[in-house]
Amino acid sequence: METILEKKQVPQNENERLAKLYGYNIGDSHDKMGTFQHVVSMAARIFHVPVAVVSFVEDTKVRIEASLSMEGTNEMSRDISLCSLAVLQEGVTVFENAREELCLLSNPVVYGDFGLQFYAGAPLKTPDGFHIGVIAIADKKPRTFSKDEEKLLEGLATVVMEELEERLAMGSM
Repeated sequence: METILEKKQVPQNENERLAKLYGYNIGDSHDKMGTFQHVVSMAARIFHVPVAVVSFVEDTKVRIEASLSMEGTNEMSRDISLCSLAVLQEGVTVFENAREELCLLSNPVVYGDFGLQFYAGAPLKTPDGFHIGVIAIADKKPRTFSKDEEKLLEGLATVVMEELEERLAMGSM
């Protein structure tokens, strides 16, 4: 059975989105002690989850720029990453129980060793509206996620984007 992720859905403005993403020159800035790492640590504490990531959705892969509980994983195939779905949405993407989602039936992140069951991801939006990545939280058990929590996750996405914009303006990327 083919899942929605196996169809590699991409936005209509994919070329422009990728150009905007690569304009931030994020590729080699993997800073384990920087702002992004602090944001994922805060996200994990705020939402009481074991996993949090800041990721950037590239053409064929999702680059994990900062993470908690995913040490050693710097990227994932775009075909299986839930962040590749979240980057397509205007608001927060929430799977309160991923094992009940038809679009994730054969997803190895959900049904494999990792065993993800809960996921919430807020898109990282550039000032001109392109979604270049996601801040996401996850758990290995199902849970509910309120509208207030969605707003809080969107606020953390704003912090990440403000940091990117500041780095870009200062020419430090």
